[in-house]
Amino acid sequence: MIKKLIVLQLFLFFIPFFIFPQTVSQKYNEAMVAYTAEQFAQANRLFEEFFKDYKLTDELYASAKYYSADALLKLGRKNEAAIGFEYLVSNFIWTNFRYKALYNLGLIYYDSQNYELARARLRQLLNEYPETEFTGSALYWIGESYSEQNKLPEAISFLEDAVADKRNNKFADYSIYTLATVYEKTGDYESAVRNYDRLLTEYRNSPLAVSAQIRIGICYFKLKDYQASILELKNPILSNLPEDLYSESLYLLALSNYRVQQYADAEKSYSEIIERFPNSKLFRDAQYGLAWTFFQQKKYNDAFRVFDFLSNGKDSIAVKSFYWKGESKRYAGQNREAFEIYREFLEKFPGHYLQDDVQYQIGALYFNNKNNDLASRYLITSSGAEDITVRAKSLTLLGEIELSKNQYSAARNYFEPAVRISEGIDEIKQRALFGLGISLFNLNEFKQARETLLRVDSGNIGFEVQKLNFFLGESYFAEGNYSEAIKRYNISLGNDESIILQSLYGKAYSYFNSGDYQNAALQFADFVKRYPRNSRTLDARLRLADSYYGSKNFAMASNIYRDLFQGGSSEISTPYANYQYAQALYKSGRVNEAINEFTQLQNKFPNSEYAEGSLFTISWIYFQQGNFNESINRYKVLQSKYPKTSLDPIINYSIGDAYFNLAKYDSAISYYQNVITNYPGSNYIFDAVNGIQFSYVAMDSPERAISFIDEFTTRNPNFKNADQIFFKKGEIHYGLRQYDNSQRSYREFIARYPQSSLVPDAYYWIGKSAQNLNQFEEAIFNFDRVFMEYKSSETAAAAILEIGNIHRATGNYQDAISAYDLGIKDLNRSPRMPEILFNKGNTLVQMDKFREAFEVFDEVAMYYPNTIFADKSRFEMGLIELALGRYENSDVLFRSLADKRGDDLGAKAQYYLGVSLFEQRKTTEAITSLVRVRTVYSNYDEWLTKSYLLLGACYEKMNDNEQAKEMYRAVIQKHRGNAFGQEAQERLRRLK
Repeated sequence: MIKKLIVLQLFLFFIPFFIFPQTVSQKYNEAMVAYTAEQFAQANRLFEEFFKDYKLTDELYASAKYYSADALLKLGRKNEAAIGFEYLVSNFIWTNFRYKALYNLGLIYYDSQNYELARARLRQLLNEYPETEFTGSALYWIGESYSEQNKLPEAISFLEDAVADKRNNKFADYSIYTLATVYEKTGDYESAVRNYDRLLTEYRNSPLAVSAQIRIGICYFKLKDYQASILELKNPILSNLPEDLYSESLYLLALSNYRVQQYADAEKSYSEIIERFPNSKLFRDAQYGLAWTFFQQKKYNDAFRVFDFLSNGKDSIAVKSFYWKGESKRYAGQNREAFEIYREFLEKFPGHYLQDDVQYQIGALYFNNKNNDLASRYLITSSGAEDITVRAKSLTLLGEIELSKNQYSAARNYFEPAVRISEGIDEIKQRALFGLGISLFNLNEFKQARETLLRVDSGNIGFEVQKLNFFLGESYFAEGNYSEAIKRYNISLGNDESIILQSLYGKAYSYFNSGDYQNAALQFADFVKRYPRNSRTLDARLRLADSYYGSKNFAMASNIYRDLFQGGSSEISTPYANYQYAQALYKSGRVNEAINEFTQLQNKFPNSEYAEGSLFTISWIYFQQGNFNESINRYKVLQSKYPKTSLDPIINYSIGDAYFNLAKYDSAISYYQNVITNYPGSNYIFDAVNGIQFSYVAMDSPERAISFIDEFTTRNPNFKNADQIFFKKGEIHYGLRQYDNSQRSYREFIARYPQSSLVPDAYYWIGKSAQNLNQFEEAIFNFDRVFMEYKSSETAAAAILEIGNIHRATGNYQDAISAYDLGIKDLNRSPRMPEILFNKGNTLVQMDKFREAFEVFDEVAMYYPNTIFADKSRFEMGLIELALGRYENSDVLFRSLADKRGDDLGAKAQYYLGVSLFEQRKTTEAITSLVRVRTVYSNYDEWLTKSYLLLGACYEKMNDNEQAKEMYRAVIQKHRGNAFGQEAQERLRRLK
């Protein structure tokens, strides 16, 4: 069957030759012979004659059309060829030549720069004939067309596809190369390098290989990866390049070596260009580069020689070289020769842009010679330069001149514009910022100074480290940020001894001012030791004493104060020093000496700010000693000596406290009332009011306390703590178990102070009062209100716990779980979260849901390991393991708690460890565990008693009835008449 079909197809193909005269077929054959022989003009003519005689539009006609158009294409008659191919594409849909015509059309339109039409035909080819030998090539040419139009993302997309299609792309190496060049255009040099490398790897014999090698070097240069650029440009493959390309690669190699400061290698490459390619267009550039390599290698005489030679030309390199030969002299230390060259430059090149540079360099030379007046004259001129770098350097140097003269405002006026215009010029900007920061610091603009100096710090690691960090430390200190000041003082390392001294002194004061007196003492002691004759040493010794005082080393403090006083310096004979000395004596336990010193201070400096404080401290000492009568007398002496003292409010309050402690409540109330009456704006009003209501309660007159609160809050509705005082009414009623009155007071509080922060507490205590009255629905209502409306309050978690307690007490376990879950969901940051979880776990135990309970307890132990509820949860987990007979697990949990805790929970764990061992019939080990309850936890009677009972059972198992009886008698002796005693009595009776 297959053979028959093939014969039929051949027959159908050659039907035309049977129908038309022999001359038609001869013309077709002759045309094809001419085409094959590359006689394309003859072939085209014969095909045209064939078309005149052949009238069928079949495959033969289509083939003739294709070869006719292709002959024209090969003759360079692209427009005529395009017409033929277009005719074929439009009129012969099914011909095998159509896809070739589409490909050729794409190339023709590409060559004629009709990129849109080229892409249209090539895309048509890809869409209609996706699997031809032209697929990859078509993708390549589409990518090339996009690249030509600078449509780079589209170019990348098609070229990536072209590179991926290796089977049908005869331009595979070109695809990779073009893709790399497109990535170069986008600035993605890494991707460009990757593709150039791919070309060299996969198509090392490609004619594009050498170009790719150079491009890799260029890409690395643009990436500033000069070492990689050097590596690529030193490839031996480049030595076979034509002279112009090779000299160009050498020049790029020299530049790369220069950029990585490999000046000797750069010198070698520049020298090779000069020696081998004297006619190269890069010859003078190479000489200029060579001069620079000499300059960077500090071969200033060699640099001068080359710059001097180049300066005799008439191009831009000549002018720049004239300038740099002056610089070569300056760097060589030959300032006089440099001056002469600069002056000659100014005369020879008037109006040249380097004139400003020269003005700056002359000014800089004068500055270095400490001739600031002449320096300023030239620098003011160069500060108007068009070149931003010259202008910035000039302004910076002018700022430094003013800084050296302590003219900080003038310095600031130079540094600020220098900073503004030096963006991107790192070294100059750093120096300008540094000078500006110091100027601002000296102008007491500490925040701005700190921000400015931090910009220096972040911009250049290693820039003026010692000085920069010192001024940052000083700025932080001035702002009160002592921790940051200390960090900066610590790293202000260097050789400037004056900065080392000041940094140590500043660090000591930073510790002192931040309250870290222990470290302050170490630093001040170090300062005193290292600089015994410095003008700051006396102050450092005084602060050393203060630091010892602050770190509660009162003995050392008092010794240093004493030594200072004995030294007789007028600077130490101050009320402050005397006061600190007396305080140090008091704090070190030398109370009588302290009282004497406070008394002498008041006598010696009766008008000082410490005189009243000294007498007050004496009174307070007696108060703390419990000598309330003497304390009262001393307070009254203070009032008589200083009737207008600002301490009078606290004196009256303190006298009230003393009378309160003597149970003289009427006198206490009188003095508390003095505070309220005479000092209504005092900070002690709240304490005085509390003192009065506490006094009435102590006198067993709570109704008078409540009446006083009502009276005070009515008279002082705007008192800032009025709500706290009024809240006390509810507390008094609650403390007296007057729960109805308590509820009423709290509701009155809410109505009167609806915006108070105590409102959630009021609702909570209304709930607690209702709970105590067994009004559970009312209690839950108020607890729920606290939770729903005041979730951020501390009482929200307490309210959830109380709701849970009520439900558990009434047997509504599921409602309790629901309440706990609400709290867990909404109060996840509450410090009482572990308690809520623990209560949920206990509720699940009550519901016999031991697996779920265990998971909750495990969560508490895992996520809140340092809380009491973690250990409680571990205990409950132990009980569950014990109940399930998993003794190994329960023993681990109980033993860890018993070893860790010395409280009731530890005692309980130790007992249950004994229970577990007893159940495992490990009687000896159980006895050891239970005896430990007696030796370690004897204060916890419940667990001690239970241990005795279980010890009795252990001894019974071991048939040691005498020991068992002893255990039971110990229980009876202590618990005669209660359940424990009865159980012990029954066991003892059974043994008899």
